[in-house]
Amino acid sequence: MLHALPHLARDQDGTSAIEFAFIAPILLLLLFGIMGFGYVFGVYHGVQQIAAEAARSSVSGISDAERAQIARAYVAANATSYAFIDPTKLRVTTSQTGPQLQNFEVAVSYDMGGSVYGELSRLVSLPPPLIERRAVVQRGGY
Repeated sequence: MLHALPHLARDQDGTSAIEFAFIAPILLLLLFGIMGFGYVFGVYHGVQQIAAEAARSSVSGISDAERAQIARAYVAANATSYAFIDPTKLRVTTSQTGPQLQNFEVAVSYDMGGSVYGELSRLVSLPPPLIERRAVVQRGGY
């Protein structure tokens, strides 16, 4: 038995498995972090695009009530075409801003809770699940 010890000390079988066991958690954490931030970035971009397009489409309205209706209708009709976004979780609010209320603002909020985000946020630190993006268009006086 003692004559086998020098042979075992030089044996390299299994070193790759042990090295992988040390590195695998770091690689998986990095992979899940990339996937999580990619998902969050996709949702942020989609919500901003929805808000901007809804604000642009609202320009055709004559009154503020009509503009608000057009913006909400745009979001309801087109939210399904954006990746990573569940249309049932979108909330649209409109308001008048700026000096003499000459700007029309569309705010779109989205809650990522209860989606893939929830699973990924348990593994890596991600931004808060509530996203709100705004877009503003000028009313008249061009």
